[in-house]
Amino acid sequence: MPECSAVLTESRACALQRTEAVLLAPFLRTSNGTHALHLRRAGLMGAALPESANGLGHWTRLELDGEAWHGSVRALACEMPFAEDSFALLVVSHVLEATPTPATLIAELARVAMPGARVLLCGFTAWHPQAWWLRQRARRVGVPCHLRSARALSSLLRAHGFERELMQRQGSSYLLVVRKRRASARILLLTREPRGAFAGRRVPVLPGGTQRAAS
Repeated sequence: MPECSAVLTESRACALQRTEAVLLAPFLRTSNGTHALHLRRAGLMGAALPESANGLGHWTRLELDGEAWHGSVRALACEMPFAEDSFALLVVSHVLEATPTPATLIAELARVAMPGARVLLCGFTAWHPQAWWLRQRARRVGVPCHLRSARALSSLLRAHGFERELMQRQGSSYLLVVRKRRASARILLLTREPRGAFAGRRVPVLPGGTQRAAS
């Protein structure tokens, strides 16, 4: 399969890297947690992420090349080999553009993201003047290029438990910031004793207290 670098000239790829670095920088500085996941499309130059940022001491980095992930681990594209609720931050660079059915990948993002985790999605805007040029060039070199609007992706992400925080456009790129909704508090089922069961029962009193205060 041809690499995505064949789609962009070197000057366009460098411009893309600078644009994404500007968009991502403030969110990397304000994100907290121990583990972060960086997903990117193989061969496509994107923003270089730091080894650590504001406490994010461990990055797992994967590149999607055809039907498989490569990098920190190797796995098929349809399933990421991580436990549920593994990452406090996920950075997804142009990966959704490589698949005609992004719902499967978004479901995996929802599975491995912790409750409250932030997800930063970078992609090409579908309505930018360069989008037509990008589609045509991708078709000529045989590279998948499924451009979608940020609004359409927001609806799909919402269906998988994410809430949109922000959407920014700059040049031909967009940054969509979403957060995984926190799970509702679970109430334990307690055994309830009849009110008469407490009649005449003395409540233990700490030294210095009185039975009336304790009851």
